[in-house]
Amino acid sequence: MVTAAFSDSEEYRLLALEQLEILDSQAEEGFDSLVKAAALVCEVPVCLISLVDKHRQWFKSNFGFSNFTETPRDIAFCAHTILQDGLLEVKNALKDKRFYDNPLVLGDPHFQFYAGAPLVLSGGARVGTLCIFDREPRTLNQNQKQVLLQLAKTASQLMELRATARNNEINSAQFRDLSSASPMGIFATDLLGICTYNNAAWLKIFNISLKQSIGSNWAASIHPEDAPIVFEQWQAFAEKGEVFDAEFRIQPIGGDLRVVHSSASKIMNSQGKHTGYVGAVKDITKQSLVGYANHSLLGMIKKHFMVAVVDLSGHITDVNDAFCDFNGYSRAELIGQHHNLLNSSSHPESLFAERWLKVEQGESWQGEISYCKKNGKLQWVDNVMAPLKGVSGPVERYVSVSRDISQRKNFEEQLRKNKLFLDRTGSMAGVGGWEVDLVANTVYWSDEICRIHGEEPGYAPSFDGAIHYYALDSRSVITNAIDSAISTGKGWDLELQLIRKDGALIWVRAIGSVEFELTKPIRLIGAFQEITETVKTRQLIANIHERMLQLTKTAGGVGVWEYDVLKHTLVWDELMYRLCGVEQDDTLSARALSSRHLHPDDRKIIKNKFQTAIINAQQYDAEFRIIWTDKSVHTIKTLGHVERDATGAAQRVIGVSWDVTHEREIEAVLVEQNELLRITMQSIGDAVITTNAKGEVTWLNPVAERMTGWGALEAHGCPLKKVFHIIDEQTRLPLKNPIETYLQQDQIVCLLNHTLLISRKGIKFGIEHSAAPIRNAQGVALGAVVVFRDVTEQRRLASEMKHRATHDELTGLFNRGEFDDRLSRLLEKSSEDGSIHTLLYIDLDEFKLVNDACGHTIGDQLLKQISSLMGAVIRDCDTLARLGGDEFGIILEHCSGEQAQRVAQQVCDHIGEFRLHHDGKRFRVSSSIGLVELSHTFTSTISVMQAADTCCYAAKEGGRNRIHTWIDNDQAIKERRHEMQWTSRIEQALDEDRFVLYAQRLHSLEADTQGIHAEVLLRMLDNNGSIISPAAFLPAAERFHLASRIDRWVLNRSIAWLKALGSDSPIQLLAINLSGQSVGDMAFHRSVMEYLVTLPATLCKRLCFEITETAAVTNLAAAALFIEQVRALGISVALDDFGAGASSFGYLKRLRVDYLKIDGQFITNLLDDALDDVAVRCFVDLAKVMNIKTIAEYVDKAPVLERIKELGVDYAQGFFLHKPEPINFLLKSPVTHSDGQAHLSLR
Repeated sequence: MVTAAFSDSEEYRLLALEQLEILDSQAEEGFDSLVKAAALVCEVPVCLISLVDKHRQWFKSNFGFSNFTETPRDIAFCAHTILQDGLLEVKNALKDKRFYDNPLVLGDPHFQFYAGAPLVLSGGARVGTLCIFDREPRTLNQNQKQVLLQLAKTASQLMELRATARNNEINSAQFRDLSSASPMGIFATDLLGICTYNNAAWLKIFNISLKQSIGSNWAASIHPEDAPIVFEQWQAFAEKGEVFDAEFRIQPIGGDLRVVHSSASKIMNSQGKHTGYVGAVKDITKQSLVGYANHSLLGMIKKHFMVAVVDLSGHITDVNDAFCDFNGYSRAELIGQHHNLLNSSSHPESLFAERWLKVEQGESWQGEISYCKKNGKLQWVDNVMAPLKGVSGPVERYVSVSRDISQRKNFEEQLRKNKLFLDRTGSMAGVGGWEVDLVANTVYWSDEICRIHGEEPGYAPSFDGAIHYYALDSRSVITNAIDSAISTGKGWDLELQLIRKDGALIWVRAIGSVEFELTKPIRLIGAFQEITETVKTRQLIANIHERMLQLTKTAGGVGVWEYDVLKHTLVWDELMYRLCGVEQDDTLSARALSSRHLHPDDRKIIKNKFQTAIINAQQYDAEFRIIWTDKSVHTIKTLGHVERDATGAAQRVIGVSWDVTHEREIEAVLVEQNELLRITMQSIGDAVITTNAKGEVTWLNPVAERMTGWGALEAHGCPLKKVFHIIDEQTRLPLKNPIETYLQQDQIVCLLNHTLLISRKGIKFGIEHSAAPIRNAQGVALGAVVVFRDVTEQRRLASEMKHRATHDELTGLFNRGEFDDRLSRLLEKSSEDGSIHTLLYIDLDEFKLVNDACGHTIGDQLLKQISSLMGAVIRDCDTLARLGGDEFGIILEHCSGEQAQRVAQQVCDHIGEFRLHHDGKRFRVSSSIGLVELSHTFTSTISVMQAADTCCYAAKEGGRNRIHTWIDNDQAIKERRHEMQWTSRIEQALDEDRFVLYAQRLHSLEADTQGIHAEVLLRMLDNNGSIISPAAFLPAAERFHLASRIDRWVLNRSIAWLKALGSDSPIQLLAINLSGQSVGDMAFHRSVMEYLVTLPATLCKRLCFEITETAAVTNLAAAALFIEQVRALGISVALDDFGAGASSFGYLKRLRVDYLKIDGQFITNLLDDALDDVAVRCFVDLAKVMNIKTIAEYVDKAPVLERIKELGVDYAQGFFLHKPEPINFLLKSPVTHSDGQAHLSLR
C-alpha cells in the first residue's frame, strides 16, 4: 500500500479546513442531498463527503457507509485525490499498486472501485473530496464524471456559504432590534401577503394596534380608489417582479388621510427558496403637497433563448428571432448556411469533434462556446445541442439552444485575474514549521520560525528556551495545551503573544499536534504564522464595530442626506460619512467626497438617474457602490424624494441611504449556487422530479418535462401521481405512488422493471426509476426526489430478441426450440399428475413440387397460408410450431387421443381443400399427420418426436393425406423405429470416422483409352470391425436427412486421396455419388462450390459427380444450376440409373451431362428380353446424338459384355470386370480387358 504524501501547502490546507468550523459537526440536509444525488446518478452503493484532517478523514455526509464516521488518513483514498486538480478514478483497486493491499479493499467493506472529486475552496485549498465507492470494478461514463465534478464544486461552495451563514445569524438577531428603532415602518409578510410582522413606526403610520395589523385586516386602511391599483401591483410583483415600489393613500381609522411610499422585496432562504416578503413604509404626506401620482418601476427584462436547427450535414434549416438578433444576421442570411459561419476559431477542433460525436451517437452535448457575430465581435453562450429523431426513429436533425453568458464570462475573467493576484499575494505570507523530538529532547525551527523569533536561520533552542519566548500570559496557555495534547491526542490552534529576541511583542497563530508510537508520545509538530497586524486590525475593527453598533442602535443604520438643486450643495448627516467610509472633513464637501468615493463604473448611471429624477420624477431610487479608503467596496441603497415648487421645478431632494453590501453578497452566492444546481440537473440524462413533504411536485428537469408532458411551472403544486402516472406494463393496473412507498419503508425505493410511464399526451415510456427522501438536519422529511430513465427501446429490443428466439421468422409460428421446451414441460406434467395431452406431427405432401415449379417465394407464401389454416382450427391454449421446411407440430393440451383425432382430421381436410393459384395454374397440397397421445411410456421428448415422426411416415407410406395414430404394437411403426435406430449409428460413425471408401473400376470398351476410371463406393465399419453394406444404412440416412453429411464426408476423403496420389497418378476419372438431398440442398451447393474453387484445374478434370435420374428430375431447377456450376470448373457429371424414370428424355434436354449410366435393370436381362435390348439401343443412340458417353451397370458375364459392345456402349461396370474393394487397393488390383482376362496393374 502506498501512503499519500503531504502537499507543499498542507499547513495552509489544514488552516482553511479549520476555519470552516465544520469538523465533527452534525449532519446537514444540503450535504446529504448532494451525496444521495451523486449515488443515484453514478449508480453506486456508497457516496461520502470526506474531509481530510491531519491524521484522519472525517465524513461530513455518509450514504451507504453508516458504520463509519472516520478512518485513519494513511488508508484514505481521498488523501491521494486532494493531491491533484481533477477526478481520481480507481477502476479496480485490486490491480492498483497504491490500494491493492489497503484494509478497505482486502477487508470489510471490500471496496474495489473508487472515484473522487476534490473539494476546492475559493482560496484554492483542497479540504476533502466528494467520493463514491463500489464493491465491484467498474468505469464511470463521461456524463457521470461531469456530474460528480459539478456536485463537488457545489459542496465546496455550500461549505463556504455555511460559514458565511453563521455570521448571518447575528444579523438576523439584530434585525428586529434595528427595525424597532427605525424611523421607517418595517413589515414582513408570508407568500400570500398576510402580514406577519410590523414595527412601531409602521403601526403609528397606519394608526392601528399590533393585533389589528397581523393578518390582512390592515388592507382596509388603503384608500378605496387606490386599493385595486395597489393590489394589482402587488400581484404582479408576487408573480414575477423583483421589487415592489408604490405610493398610495391610506385612511387610518379616526385619522387624517395620508400618503405613503412603500417598497418590498422577496425573502429567499439559504436554499434559494422564496419564503415571503419584507418591506418598508414611509409617510410622505408632507412631500406630496404639490400633487400625488403613482409611478411604477421598470418591468422585468425579457430573457430569450436562442434556438437554431441544423440538418445532418451541419447546414442551418431554422432559427428564431432571438438567435438572429444575437448574431446580427437576418433569417434569410442564416438559412442554408453551414454552422461554421458562426465559428469564432477560439476553440480547439477536438471540442467540436466531441460535440458532433455525442449528438451523432444520440446523446446531448452541453458546453460554453463563443460565436462570431456578423460585426466580427465575439460573444459567449451556454450551448446545449441534441439530436432530433424523426417519426421512423433515426436522427433527422440537430437542435441548438443557447443562452447569452457574455457578461458572466467577462466577470469570470475578471475574477480569474483577481484570484491570480490573491494567490500570488498569499504565497508571500510567512508561515514556518517546527518540531520537538520528545525522545531525543531536541527542537527544530525552520528559517521562517527563526525569523519570526528574531533569530538567525539555523538557530535551535532547547525546549524550555523555546517556551521562554512566549509572553508571560501565554506561557501557561501553551504548556497546558501541550500537556492536554499529550494526554488526549488532540492538537491545538491558538493565538498567543511572543517576545522576540529584540524585545518586540508580537502575535502569532500557533498550531500543533502530537505524534504517538503505539501509546507513547514521541514528537510534537506544528507551525507558526505571525498575525500581529491581523490581530491589531481585528481589534481595531472590533472597536469600530462596537461604536457603529451603538450608533446604528440609535439611528437605525440609515443615513440622511439633502441636495439643494438650486445651489448644487449636498448635506450629509454623521451616519452618511460612516456609510461612505470617510471621516467628516470641513475642507471637502459631501458632494466632493461622494464623487471621489463613488465607484467609477457607477458614476455615469447614477448621474443619469439623479438628473432624470430631478427633471420628471417624484422619487429617486438607486443602488451604487462606494470605495472606502481601505479599498473595500460597499453597496449602498438610496431612496430620495424630489420636492418641487408650484411650477413643478425641482427645489431639493431629501433622501436616506443604508448599506446593503451583505445582502448583495448573499444574493450573489445564492444565485451562483442555484445556477450550478440548475445546470447540473439539466445536464444529466436522467429525468428528475422533486416534491414537498405532501407529495406535491416542486420541480422537474427538462428530461422529466419531456417524458411526463408537463412543464415545470404547470406541474408545480400538483400531486405527484397526477404528473408521474405509472402503471404495471403487464397488468396495466396503476402502481402505487413511489413517495408513499418510501415513506412506509423509510429508504430509497427502486421499483420493478415492468413500470410504464403514461405521459400527459398519452405517450408510453418504459422506465426504471427510484425514489428517495429529502430530509433536513433533524431527519424530518422535507420532500422527495424521483429519478427515472427511458428504457423503452431496451425493452423493445429484449422483447424482439425473445420473440425471435422462440418464433419462426417466415410464418410467425413458434420454432422448434420453443416447441421442444413446451413439449418437455407437458410430458413432465403428464408424468406428475396424469393429465392427457396429444402431439400432432404434420408433413405437407407435394410441397417440394410446388416449390420447384413456382419458386421459393411462392413456396414461402404457401407455408404462411397453410399456417393460418391450421391456426384457425386449434385453440388459443394449444401450441402450433414450424419444425422445419414443410414440417409442423401441434400440441393439444388437455386433449385425449379421440378428441385430437377430430382436430387432426379438420387440419387434414382444411389443407386438402386449399388450392394455390399461381400463373394461371392451380396447385393442391395435402398433409400426412402422425398422432401420439402423451403418456408415462415416453421417457423423453426425443422418444415422443420419434414416435410422431414414425407415425407421419406411416401416413405417407399409406397413401398420404391421412392420419396415422401411434399404437405400440403397430408393425410398420416398429419397422420404422428400427430404421430410426440407424440414425444414431450413422451419426456415431461420422463422428468416429468409421466410414470406409471402396472403389469399382469402369472398363472402357474402346481400345485406345488410357488411365483408370472408377466409381467411389461407401461402406460402414461396425464396432466389431465388420463391413456394413450401404443398403443397410443409406435408406435411413435419406429418410432422416443425414445423406448430405455423408456426401460431404465422401467428397472430402475422395479428393484428399486423389491429391495424395499426385499429378502423375493413372487415375483418369473418379466418379463420386451425390444423394437426392444434396442435389436439392442449396446450402450444400454453396459449401461444395466454395471448396471446389480452391482445387487446381488438373484435379477437377479428374472428378465426376454421379446424380441419380430421380434426384435430378425431382430437383430439376437446382440440379441444372449445380451441374452448370461444376462443369464450369472442368468437373464432369454422370446421370445415374438412367431409364428408371418415365420422363428421362424430356428432362435430359435441360441437363447438360457428360455420361449416362444405364440402369442395371436393362442390363441384367439384356440377352433374354428383347425389350431391354431395344431400350439400351435407344439410350445409346440418344447419347451419341447428344455427344454423351454411356456406361452400362451390372455387367455380370462375358456374353453381356460382348452384347453391349455391339450396341455401342462406351464403358462397362460390374462384378464380372471388377469387384468393389478398398480404394487404396485400386491401383494394385489386376486389370480386366475386353477379353475378360485379368492383367496386373503397372502400379
